[in-house]
Amino acid sequence: MKNAFSINILFLLFTIIGLALVSRLPVQLHPHVQGDVINVNFSWPGMGAEVLEREVTSPIEGSLSALRGIRSITSRSYKDRGEVTLTFKKGTDMDAARFEVASLMRSIHSRLPQGVQLPQVSYRGGGGDDDPLLMVYTINGEGSSYALQEYVSRYVVPRISHLKEISSVNVTGATPMEWELAYDKERLRLAGLSVRDLQNGVGNYLSRKELGMTSIQEGKEEETIHLTFTGMAADSLIWDDVVVGKSDKRILHLADVATPKLKETLPRSYFRVNGLNTVYLVIHSVQGANQVTLAGNVQTAIQELSHAFPPNFSMLVNYDASEHINTEVQKITSRALLAIIILLLFVLFISRRWRYLFIIALSLVANLSIAVIFYYFLGIEIHLYSLAGITVSLGMIIDNTIVMADHLRHSGNRSAFLAILAATLTTMGAMTVIFFLKEEQRLNLVDFAIVMLVNLSVSLAVALFFVPALMDQLPIKTVRKARLIRRKRRVVKTTLLYGRFLSFAFRRRWALILIFVWGFGLPVFFLPDKIETKGDEEPAWYVELYNKSLGNQTYVNNVKPWVNKILGGSWYYFSNYYSGSNFNWDDSRTRLWARGSMPDGSTIHQMNEVFIGLENYLAGFDEVEMFTSNIHSIDHATIEISFKEDHERGTFPHQLKNELIRQAIGIGSADFSVYGVGQGFSNASYDGMRNNRLQLRGYNYDLLLQQADQFRDTLLQNPRIQEVIVQTGVSWRGKPRYEFVMGLNRDRLEEAGSSLRNLFANLLYVTLNDQNAGYIPGKDGMTAIRLRETNKGTTSVWDMENSLLQSSEANFRLKDVGWLTRERTGSVIRKHNQQYELNVEYDFIGPWELNRRVRERYLDQIQEELPMGFSIHDVSGGGGWNRDEKSQYWLLLLVLAVIFVLCAILFESLLQPLAVVASIPVAFIGLFLTFAIFKINFDQGGYAAMILLCGLTVNAVLYIINDYNNLKKRRSNQSKLPLFLKAFNHKIIPILLTTLSTILGLLPFLMAGKEEGFWFSLAAGATGGLMFSVLAVVVWLPLILIKKRSVVKQG
Repeated sequence: MKNAFSINILFLLFTIIGLALVSRLPVQLHPHVQGDVINVNFSWPGMGAEVLEREVTSPIEGSLSALRGIRSITSRSYKDRGEVTLTFKKGTDMDAARFEVASLMRSIHSRLPQGVQLPQVSYRGGGGDDDPLLMVYTINGEGSSYALQEYVSRYVVPRISHLKEISSVNVTGATPMEWELAYDKERLRLAGLSVRDLQNGVGNYLSRKELGMTSIQEGKEEETIHLTFTGMAADSLIWDDVVVGKSDKRILHLADVATPKLKETLPRSYFRVNGLNTVYLVIHSVQGANQVTLAGNVQTAIQELSHAFPPNFSMLVNYDASEHINTEVQKITSRALLAIIILLLFVLFISRRWRYLFIIALSLVANLSIAVIFYYFLGIEIHLYSLAGITVSLGMIIDNTIVMADHLRHSGNRSAFLAILAATLTTMGAMTVIFFLKEEQRLNLVDFAIVMLVNLSVSLAVALFFVPALMDQLPIKTVRKARLIRRKRRVVKTTLLYGRFLSFAFRRRWALILIFVWGFGLPVFFLPDKIETKGDEEPAWYVELYNKSLGNQTYVNNVKPWVNKILGGSWYYFSNYYSGSNFNWDDSRTRLWARGSMPDGSTIHQMNEVFIGLENYLAGFDEVEMFTSNIHSIDHATIEISFKEDHERGTFPHQLKNELIRQAIGIGSADFSVYGVGQGFSNASYDGMRNNRLQLRGYNYDLLLQQADQFRDTLLQNPRIQEVIVQTGVSWRGKPRYEFVMGLNRDRLEEAGSSLRNLFANLLYVTLNDQNAGYIPGKDGMTAIRLRETNKGTTSVWDMENSLLQSSEANFRLKDVGWLTRERTGSVIRKHNQQYELNVEYDFIGPWELNRRVRERYLDQIQEELPMGFSIHDVSGGGGWNRDEKSQYWLLLLVLAVIFVLCAILFESLLQPLAVVASIPVAFIGLFLTFAIFKINFDQGGYAAMILLCGLTVNAVLYIINDYNNLKKRRSNQSKLPLFLKAFNHKIIPILLTTLSTILGLLPFLMAGKEEGFWFSLAAGATGGLMFSVLAVVVWLPLILIKKRSVVKQG
């Protein structure tokens, strides 16, 4: 070969560059997905959903709606909290958008009501709802826990928050001190004082007012001084000195009517790790972030900050998600290296020449190293799926090298490259179908496809240039004559036996073809039980014929199941098993969750007491690695439990789940859901789903509620409709909420000399919440002063109705002017693009067709009655992911079309490509049986195996057909069967070797067991299919490729 030395030097240079770039590739467990969603979360403790939506959610939405690039804006207002979700258009700079949103929240916070915490902005990547926990630090140091929290919030949190792909940074575990001024409202009333008097008295005592300036002359010098009034000494706080009013010419001090006490503020949320109360820095990353790199960046940032830490201050890593990722990546990498070693040993075994092994090994190293250059410039990350692409491509890379090397040894030319090119292009064409999948299905597999395309493209260049150049510089000796003669004798005997088998097979061609078709299966099980017609339409003759024959009830119940089993073949067997598989396999660590909720009227502190009991119980299990408790409200409280690696895959998680269920059943004050492994458990009373759901949309919530109530009354007039409910949620887990609604007789209210404002002030006095009375500066910051009623929380409905209320004319009771009723209320107010949404749900008793007609009639009727700007929509079909979605499997037909076109171009024929495409279903028989017989979960690895088989099966067929066509050109007068046998003899050994090498490359992942999910299903599916692909080459191909009359003529 000309320029062999120069080609070798050039490939050596590229190999060195690739090896140098390996360390620069980002490593993580999952692919990074650029998300397009930003969440804004806020809270206002003690406020209902309607007040929070009006006072907080709407202003925030208004300020955010003007941002550029927004595709949609959705908000949800709950009791005590709310959230606004911004979805941006593709291509938006999300870092800039997040910064702009955070700036808007800081600027609008001062205009929000007092008590609303600063809204938290979090960036959500793709592929999930909750941002994953990245790291947890334990904070230690001198001073109070609140002082430590304040220090970390001021100096550490801003630095970590600005790191790219950080979702949120929170400091938890410390609560500030506050002065509690406890009073008795009856005692206060007898003294003729109000809460406002206490606030004014404390305010005056703490006030500091500038009185002006004066001048003092001492001798000849005149000095100007400022006069300031202050109610308290600069270095002392004496509550006995606070004057709050007077009674019977006696001055009343605060200590006469209230009891001051310095205590910790009641927490608004709880976060604990392993049940320990300490200060934590909790860091979450966005979904799909490179957690290995991100954890390193966090540690680097804290290391830089540590130089300025106060004495005896330290931050210790309590949890680091990147440790698990590093372990998993190392495990996968070690298996990939084991696959390479197995493949190289296999090459040595079949060649028995060290020089041949050296050439194959050098070619493999060059291929992978040059591919790294493309990984780097294409921005490909090393993760679970890209490593799968590298591992699977190893066998095909070696196959191309072996085929070219063998052809060079026997023929001395590179004419085999055309077959290698066609086989590789068909595999690459099969990979391109991944880019046509739906986004949520494409996210994980796209890097798998790109890596495969890169590696196979580089393998073509290696096979065409590097392998011939190496073999020119390192020639391999030919086989000795004695061994060659023995090999030829074996070939002759095998050919005679195979020729006799083909003669037998051609005499029974159609019987064998029917056996293969039956083995794959006929899709009779997809036929519907009955063809439905819309409305009053007259069914077509073929519909009527179908319903009377294949749609007959007797046939459907008694005959159809047997027909499906008999004619469905392996496809039906696999389809039945697939319905119970989980396509979106989750390869994260085994975790167990317990989610608690309490009824209305409960407090977060009562929920905390329940969780402390569960934490004490979990602390007794050595198998548990860590459990974290997050309590945000009475509806949002969870314990997340992770296990030590030795116990993750065993039975202990299931045993602990059962123990937790037993504990949950014994807790009467809270409902629990326990899930994560096995079948989930819940003792909560949810609403469930109803068979009809209509959605009203409008821009005025009160008017929308009014329209929904009128619609409900209209529906209830139909005797077939029961239990009509107006709510906002769309989940079967919706929990019913109730509230007390006050009705008023305005005439009686005026007769009592009161007004709505006066009545509201009186009711606040009856059910007093904590009142802020000011702040006192201290060494740890500002200390709040709270006025708290001693009997807070004991007000009953009777107290509300019978307490004396004051007006300008006389005292009165609430029951004199109004009444209280307990009504069901929505737990959330939902808006989409600033349109309120309400669902009217009901159950219809009757057949489905009648239900549909009634629903459509009501839709038309209500739409005509709704005011302008309001609309109604049928959302009875539900939402979310449909497990019966089959679009990804129809795309396999696109794979077949691509392969057909490529083969038609290569062979300049339309008949031979049909033989190539027809071999693929034979390989699928092996895949179907493998998953169904061995009960393997069919996930994304199984789908990748299907795509892979389309290419690998075609490769073997292409090698034989290409050689067969070349022989026909040279020996046009010879019969076709001997030519096929000769082509078969030339290529069957490389085909068997390449098939076996691919299987051996996947062997380490088969040995890992079913727990490896994606890897195991990929390896098992590809292995089963490859075994049957040999059957496709040996039996199926000649039956389709060679005409029977040619065989008869030859015979």
